[in-house]
Amino acid sequence: MSRLMQHPWRSAVVTGASSGIGEAFARSLADAGVDVVLVARRVDRLDALADGLRAKDVIVEVLAADLASVDGRALVADRLSDGDRPIDLLVNCAGLGAATKFHEGDPDRYRQIIDVNVDAVVELSHAVLPSMVRTGRGWILNVSSLGGLAPGPGFAVYSATKAFVCSFSESLHEEYRGTGVVVTAVCPGATRTEFGEGSGADSDDLPSLLWQEPEEVVAEGLAAVAAGHALRVTGWPNRLAAGATALLPRIARRRIAGKVTDTL
Repeated sequence: MSRLMQHPWRSAVVTGASSGIGEAFARSLADAGVDVVLVARRVDRLDALADGLRAKDVIVEVLAADLASVDGRALVADRLSDGDRPIDLLVNCAGLGAATKFHEGDPDRYRQIIDVNVDAVVELSHAVLPSMVRTGRGWILNVSSLGGLAPGPGFAVYSATKAFVCSFSESLHEEYRGTGVVVTAVCPGATRTEFGEGSGADSDDLPSLLWQEPEEVVAEGLAAVAAGHALRVTGWPNRLAAGATALLPRIARRRIAGKVTDTL
């Protein structure tokens, strides 16, 4: 929290705010006095969260939207492009995943993963950037994954979407350098959330050292975007692993990834 006391934001949109890392982002920002717009499908959870956050004397909006749908993405994009209610910080945290052999998976599920993990990030960033560029002030924080930095056998579509988020974020970071707009990708590893529990891994699969709490991911992510960084891998064990993996030939990365995912 102390690192957030000097935050530059007045208002934020957080997608995926009904649980896990997204909920932790919303709570942390509200604790720091930032007005928040909560976006997710589950309106009952959003309403309950909003009630608690309003007690912190911040303005909280609830925007129920399914980002896997064209209409849902358009609804959030309209809010982001509302010039009368500008947004300082967009946190693209909503995400879907699937753990299975690719040929055994459901193509409709893969389409949903791409819609949420890729299309929503692109469309919502595009909606908010014009006002940010015009005012010379804005921040976009895209939640990627450690799995976006290496191949993901058994998680092929998910890992590919997260690799896109990293590349997209770093590209925009350089494209808007010097404009007052910062775009950052944050790459968590194993995190104790509903998403993590449903991803095919649990606390018995990985050493406890590799697991993080959502609040830890949020603190590092917000500190990174506030500091103007392009990419942040959260947790020192994950940074060590990512750095070591990056030095290996691509064939070695693939083989190691296959060995790791075979244990999940």
